[in-house]
Amino acid sequence: MALDPSLIELEKALHSLEIALSSEKTELNRDATIQRFEFSVELAWKTARKKLGFQNTAPKLVVRDLAQAGVIQSAEKWFEFIEARYMSSHTYKEDVAEIVYLAAKDFLPHALKLLAELKKI
Repeated sequence: MALDPSLIELEKALHSLEIALSSEKTELNRDATIQRFEFSVELAWKTARKKLGFQNTAPKLVVRDLAQAGVIQSAEKWFEFIEARYMSSHTYKEDVAEIVYLAAKDFLPHALKLLAELKKI
């Protein structure tokens, strides 16, 4: 059976984030990592919503649905990722950029786990 195109796109996005996170941290790399994180967070919850057929369209409601369905372990952790994604529009502030960068590092294993669960469905 062929892999769902949306899962392929999510897998590519997460791989791109993984590459950014494994590279030496410079200001330029940090900014690239944050951008890849933004895209990956959005793609993760939207792909999960589509794959599972959820009716909710708000990220936090979809995360709640994912937790209730047992696809993710911690809705609270995913709420933190969504909040960090929202903060990313303020990354011109050095302290905010650092917070979002750290969230990206924390996000990757959770997102890879979500991808693995979605591939089973």
